[in-house]
Parts: sequence; structure tokens; C-alpha cells
Amino acid sequence: MSLTNRQKTLLWLLTALYVVLAIVIIEFVTQTFVERQMAAEKATVNDRLALVRSKLESAIFMDTYLADSLATVVTIDPKFAMDNWNTIGAKLLNKALYVRNVGIAPNNIISHTYPLKGNEKAIGFDFRSSPDQLRTVELARKLQTVYIAGPLELVQGGQAIIARYPIFADFPQNKQYWGCVSVVMDYPKLLQETGVLDIDGAHIALMKHDAANPTGKVIYGSAAIFEQADVSLSLKLPNGEWLIGATYDIDQAEHVLMTRTSIRAMGGTAALLAFIVLVLLYRHYRYVHTVSMQDELTHLPNRRMVMQLLDRLSAQAATDKRTFAVLNIDLNGFKKVNDELGHHVGDELLKHIAQLLRTYVRSNDVVARMGGDEFIVVLQRVRTTTDIAAVADKLKGKVEAQPLIWQQHQIIPSLSIGFALYDNADISIKDLLKHADGDMYSAKKRHKAAQVKDDSDASLL
Repeated sequence: MSLTNRQKTLLWLLTALYVVLAIVIIEFVTQTFVERQMAAEKATVNDRLALVRSKLESAIFMDTYLADSLATVVTIDPKFAMDNWNTIGAKLLNKALYVRNVGIAPNNIISHTYPLKGNEKAIGFDFRSSPDQLRTVELARKLQTVYIAGPLELVQGGQAIIARYPIFADFPQNKQYWGCVSVVMDYPKLLQETGVLDIDGAHIALMKHDAANPTGKVIYGSAAIFEQADVSLSLKLPNGEWLIGATYDIDQAEHVLMTRTSIRAMGGTAALLAFIVLVLLYRHYRYVHTVSMQDELTHLPNRRMVMQLLDRLSAQAATDKRTFAVLNIDLNGFKKVNDELGHHVGDELLKHIAQLLRTYVRSNDVVARMGGDEFIVVLQRVRTTTDIAAVADKLKGKVEAQPLIWQQHQIIPSLSIGFALYDNADISIKDLLKHADGDMYSAKKRHKAAQVKDDSDASLL
């Protein structure tokens, strides 16, 4: 059975709906899965940021307060400290994590540094010659306690944060400024080893707030990060505070994009396979439905299908006053063909008749096999018995004029045709078929009577 245009349109609409629905579901599943993955990764990033904050804070505090002992020694006895500078400096660096060198500057001029190697340029450096460095020294003097300066560019090269310790000759009155002690911490190494540089999935920035920078100063990363930070963590440091700001960069991460692509690919594959399965199921349904509605031998519609058609036509006729008719066709002498030539020849004759009937009916008429040697033709758009009789005579003449050639046999078909017109909504389909059947048997009796009269029984052979 071929599909009607309406059925084809419906199938196209259903296919389009399936595609749209599949895309929506795939995108929903993809987005749900990716969002869950991103939420888990954001939590991981937050944990790593908290760990970085803890490491950074503890590292600065540890090195700062180790250096506090140096400042204490210098405050108590500056001469002793300078005489034993290498020993004191070596002990401090041995315990510190990120201290690269320490220096002592009486009257703000560096006189001693440890280790000396690599820091020779620092000897004799006058803080008053560098406004940036002098500002931090003066701030420590004003605060009368340690001040974390930087990051600064060192005269000997490199970047560092520096713990400035003011030294007073009249401690604890702190009226007579003597100079300062500077503890220089390797800033790049501090960032690297505390994990600031190794956060995947986020952009990081650092900002310091202290007496010199009350509105904040970005010391690492971009200031724009703090304008739209997803995470903000605070580090409490001596006489100041550092902030860690972070914006997530997970949604464009390679593995997230890979996950999104993979889920879409798997979803598309699953949707395609499901579509193929649905198509196969539909084709199987169509095949089973067609087989159930089709005569196995002649491939004409069978009794079940023609009854459905007649019920549908009668329902339409009840509303639009449409008429239709049925031709009941019986093959004369069919039993003789089966008995004398065999059932396989009888089957060939039935297929031959079916083909001829299908050829000579109109395009909107339907030929069906009811069983055995009985056929029905449903004629649509007929109004009078005269029209029906004309169609029946035409079919009978056309079919009987074309014999079946089987080996050396010429089998001339002979048809008995009866008909009935459906022009009254009160008549049932059962009665309609009964009338056509009765008319067919009348035709068959006339045929037999003619055979007796002609004394011939060879109308088939």
C-alpha cells in the first residue's frame, strides 16, 4: 500500500517534530551534565583558592616573624648585630622559606646584606634616592612596626616583597630613629610555590590594602577581575590585607568543551539510532498492516480492507449524499481448470484476472479479492444502474478477450458479474453485498443456461 499525500505530509511533520524534540532533549541533557560538571569543578577551584590563600598567608607570616628576631637583635645592640652579621643572617635564611636576602641600613643607607653574593649592588644604596622605597621605609618608621612593602623592583635585580622593620635607638619610646632592617622575600617564587600561578579554571588577581594603599593596589593579575569576581578571599597580613579575586574560566575550558561535544555526539548518535529503530518499526507495522489487508496470491486488497473501505464510503455517503456501487465478479468454470490442469494453473489464472481487472477499472475504483474465485470492484462516483451495467459489460468484454496462455493451453476467462448501487443511507453494507451477490448468481445461471443451449462446456478450455 502506497502512502497518500496526507500521510506523507504527516510523516514529514512527525520527522521534523522528532528532530526538534531530539535537539531540545540533547541540549537539555548536555547543559544539565555540563552544569553539574562545572559546579563540581567550581567547588574544586574554590577549594584550591582557599588552599592558596592559606599557604600564601602562612608563608608571609612565617618569614615575617622569623625576621622579627633579627630586628630585635639590631634594636638591642646594633654594633653586635653588624659584627656578627653573617652568622645572624645565615641562621635566619636557614629557617626561612622565601627570604632571598636581609639587609641593615643605618640612617637608611644599606651597610650590610646577607648573602653578599649577588646582592653587591645593594651595599651603599640610599633609600632616599628611591622615592618608592623611601616611602615604605618612612611608613614603617611612622607605624613603628613591621610594614610589608612591594612587590618592588630591586636594585640588584628581581622582584620582591620586603618586610621593613624600623629600628629606634631609644626603644620603647621610639623617638630616635636609627635606621631599618629589610627582609627581602622572593615574590615570583612565593607566587609559584603557594600555587597562585597554577589555578586551572580561573583567572586570578591579587590586591593589597594597607596604610599606603587605602583604596587598594593590584599587585598581580588584572584589576578587571575584581569588578566581576566570582570568588573573593581575604589574607590578613601585618599592618595590611591582601585580597585574592578570581573569575571562573571553566565553561570555555578544553575538557568542558570536549564533554559538551562528546555528549552532543552521543546524544545525536542515540537519537539517530532511535529514529532508525522507529522507522524500522513503522515499516514493519506498514508491512504487517499491508499483508493483513492484502491478498497473498494476487496482491489485491483482501476482504478485510474492502469492508473497511465500504464502511468508510457509507459513512461519507450519509453526510454528502454520495453514491457508490459494488461489482461482484465470479470466475466461471474455475473448478474445471483446477481439476484438469492443476491448482498452480488455477492460481496463475486468478493472478491473470486480477491484473486485467486492475488494468481496466478507473483510477479511483478499487479491485479486491474476496476469496476463492470471487472478486469485488468498488465503483466510486456512479449514480445510475445504467452506468454500472456499462462498466460491468466493459470489464467482462476486456477480460474475456484476453486468454491466459499456459504451455499448450489457451485458457479463455469467463466472468459472471452482479452489482448493487448504494444510494440509500438506510441500506447496510451487508445487504448491499447480498444484493450484488444475488445479482451475480443470476448472471451465473444465465451463463449456464446459455452453455446448455449451445451444448458446449468449453468456454474455458
